[in-house]
Formats: sequence, structure tokens, C-alpha cells
Amino acid sequence: MPYPKETELQSLIFGSIVVMLLLAIAIVTFFVIYQKRLLKEQRRLQKAKDDYQRQLLNLSITVQEKERIRIGQDMHDEIGSSLSAIKMLVNQLPENDPESDQLISGIKDGLSNTISDVRTIANNLFPSVLTKFGLADALQYQVNLLSAGNILAIDMICDAKFKLNFDYELAIYRILQELINNVIKHANAKSLFIRLNQTDESIFVTVKDDGCGFDTTRIADLKQAGIGIKSVQTRIAAMQAVLKIASEKNKGTVIEINIPLHGGEGRK
Repeated sequence: MPYPKETELQSLIFGSIVVMLLLAIAIVTFFVIYQKRLLKEQRRLQKAKDDYQRQLLNLSITVQEKERIRIGQDMHDEIGSSLSAIKMLVNQLPENDPESDQLISGIKDGLSNTISDVRTIANNLFPSVLTKFGLADALQYQVNLLSAGNILAIDMICDAKFKLNFDYELAIYRILQELINNVIKHANAKSLFIRLNQTDESIFVTVKDDGCGFDTTRIADLKQAGIGIKSVQTRIAAMQAVLKIASEKNKGTVIEINIPLHGGEGRK
């Protein structure tokens, strides 16, 4: 039979162990809760940082687009009108002297080409077709324009009924415009295939060419990318879209873009 002092000592030891266990559990619980709060705060700060960066990107793109629209309208209204007026004056010159006729004919041709170039540049800066008729018609107009010039055989399938706000449509239009220009300038391709699919949540864009291809590691860093790819990547980042590029030398290039529709619904 244990002595009272031994019983008291055992109780004290047992109580101390229980207290230590409870204290250890409390410390672990506090540490776990602290870590969760810390991770939550880090995620909140990262989201705030990402949102701020996207706001800056969107602001930068908005400012650029406003300036492009202003320049495009000025070119169309001022320079285009002035050149057309000059052409009308040249058309009124008398045609008697063969040498003068040849000179006048050359001036007329030069003015016609310049007017056409100004209209093309103005349309690239400010796509009036997009404003009036929407994204699908604007893209089809661009494809028809390039195909008519025998620059590149372009086939486009648009399985989408766009009901987006203008900023979203303009961003998608600019992305495809840059990708098509890159193919024309750098791919040495004979054909280009474009497809747009739309779901309730996303728009999927596929751009495929049969050109020379390239090393995809060279565009991993924006500092190494060309101006066209930089513009595409900037717009994609602002839209929280996902860009995938697959390319091999002499085997063409396939570009896939998944564009989320949140914030883009409702054409204005």
C-alpha cells in the first residue's frame, strides 16, 4: 500500500504531464492557426498585388488604345481627306502634252496608293468595322482583306456568338491582329488556320501556321520577345488568359489561348 506522500507525488507528476501535454497541444494549435492566418494574409497580399498589376496593365492598354484611336481618326479624317482633295485637283489638270500626261498619271497612281495605305493604317489603328459590327465581322473582314491581297491563304472558323463588351472584343481583335502579322512577317508560311470556340466560361483561340517555326524558349522572357509577342502577352496577362505555344523548326507553329469570360460579357 503506497504511502500518502508517494500518492501525492504520483498525482503531482501525472498532473504535470497533463499540463505539459495541454500546453504542447495549445502551442501546436496556436502555431497551426498562426500559419493558416499567415498563408491567408500572404494570399491576400499576392492577390492585391496581382490585381494592382492587372489594373496597371489595363490602364496602360486603355491609354494606348485611346491614342491609337485618336491617331487613326486623324489620319482617316485629316490626312485621308487632304489626299483625296489633292487627287481631285490633279484629276482636273488638262491632259494634252504626252510627257505631262505620263507625269500626271504617275501622280494619280501615287496618290491612290498613298490613300489606300493611309486607310489601311487608320483601320489598323482604329478598326471601325469592330465598332460598327462586332468582333466576328471585324475578324472576317481582316481575313478577307489579307486573303484578297494574296499575302497568305487564311482559313477561319468562328464557332462563337460574341456578346462581349467593346474592350474585351478589342483586346481579342488586337491579339489576333498581332499573331497574324507575326505569321506574315516572320513565319514564311503558305497557309494559316484560325479557330475560335466559345463556351459559357471561356473563348478558345487556335492559330496554326505551316511556316518555319522557331525556338519557343526564346519568348519565355519578355525581354527576349519581339514587340508583337510582348503586346500579345501583355493583353493576355491583363485578361487573365492562358497562352500556350508549340513550335518546331520547319514544322510550323500552333498557338492556343484560353480567354476567361468573367468581366467581358455584354457588348456595349
